[in-house]
Amino acid sequence: MKSFDHSDLHDFLGDPSFRDWVYGRATPDEDDWWQLYTMRHPEKAALLGQARETLLALEQTTVLPDTDRIDSAIDNIMAATEPTLSPDSVAHTTWQTGWAVAATLLLLLLAGWGWHLNQQRPVTVYKALVADAAVPMQEVHNDGPKSRLVLLADGSSVVLQPDSRISYPTNFTAQRNREVYLTGEAFFEVAKNPHRPFLVYADKLITKVLGTSFTVRAMDKEAVEVLVKTGRVSVFTHDDEQRTDKVASLQLTGLVLAPNQQVHFNRADGHLMRTLVDSPARLDMVIQRPVFDFNNTPVSAVFDALTNAYGVEIIYDADVMKNCYLTASLDDEPLFEKLNMICRTLDAQYEQMDGKLIISSKGCP
Repeated sequence: MKSFDHSDLHDFLGDPSFRDWVYGRATPDEDDWWQLYTMRHPEKAALLGQARETLLALEQTTVLPDTDRIDSAIDNIMAATEPTLSPDSVAHTTWQTGWAVAATLLLLLLAGWGWHLNQQRPVTVYKALVADAAVPMQEVHNDGPKSRLVLLADGSSVVLQPDSRISYPTNFTAQRNREVYLTGEAFFEVAKNPHRPFLVYADKLITKVLGTSFTVRAMDKEAVEVLVKTGRVSVFTHDDEQRTDKVASLQLTGLVLAPNQQVHFNRADGHLMRTLVDSPARLDMVIQRPVFDFNNTPVSAVFDALTNAYGVEIIYDADVMKNCYLTASLDDEPLFEKLNMICRTLDAQYEQMDGKLIISSKGCP
């Protein structure tokens, strides 16, 4: 498998197959190779042990730095300790001293980097999840002071709060599941499709629905929250041993939440705690307050209600539609489904153009 020998600490620490072997991720062939290597090179037992201890120390940090930063840290440590390894007369003593310095420097570097990543953990984990997504993603970053509406290809809608990001595919045809990634806070109205579960990945928490409305908050460095408005929601962690089965299932499995329930996920210990929401006032996003019950309501008032709730501009000919009235209850449907029902009732059509909704109609008698 390998055509070269390892002569120093850097060789072992920089070897991906050695890291996999230490962390228990090696293939059977790799495991056999490293077992044989240790037997054939007993003179390197001490060096192997120190490399192993260093990697295990790395594993104990809260958040591991990426490979480039590990390599950079190792390069700095090896450069700092190389001078102590040259004189034969003090080779053993200075080598041990150099190793002690190296280990200390490495742990200090890891501690500092781990603290830095913890401060930025939600965004850091989000970027890693998006990078591992099975299909290409597009991102919306709400860096403004107001909530922002994001419309998904399946008819679902998302109200993205300030300082939040969401990544999602252009369409959901490449996979059976509809999967999106979030850091920050967002309210979801998910188009119903029992054959295509909708999953939100936020830090290490996965929220799964078939069609409902709920809020995910993943801004805090300590916890993630999910609050349910309508329908039922399933939540489970990324580290769940049954995660693969729960993601693949068409049923809601795991910890299931009903309306007015919430779950608090503690990042530190991985604990999920289900409770009732503090009060109805806690669900305070603009999209959650309106009641879309219309009784012979002028269409201008209907479109105003949708504009105020979703923050999307609706363009129509007020003169042509001045005699159009609507009687309907549209509370739990996503925006597109609301528009479909309105247009069917009024014999109208709509299209998206430049982030706006254009209504076409011949008017009402």
